[in-house]
Amino acid sequence: MAAKKEAAPVAEKKEVKEVHELAYFEGKGWGVKRQGSDKVIKYFKTKIEGTEYIVKVSGNQGTKVVIRLKNGKFQKFDNALRALSYAKTSKEDE
Repeated sequence: MAAKKEAAPVAEKKEVKEVHELAYFEGKGWGVKRQGSDKVIKYFKTKIEGTEYIVKVSGNQGTKVVIRLKNGKFQKFDNALRALSYAKTSKEDE
């Protein structure tokens, strides 16, 4: 009897969510990426610059915004403009 060939396992793709994330990367600065993806779209020196960029990107693509602070806590915003407004009025440098 001939042995049946088994199909090679298909590599599972990571699910990329409809959320953009701003997070701090040690030695590189603040980076914007899609949540669930390992690829950083762009790095910034300050949180404000990153927030301004994420507002443009999320507005164009209709995504939600998540900001991951340096201490690991999350800030979630359904509206990207609220994220920018909060970042500009916040006294924290995280």
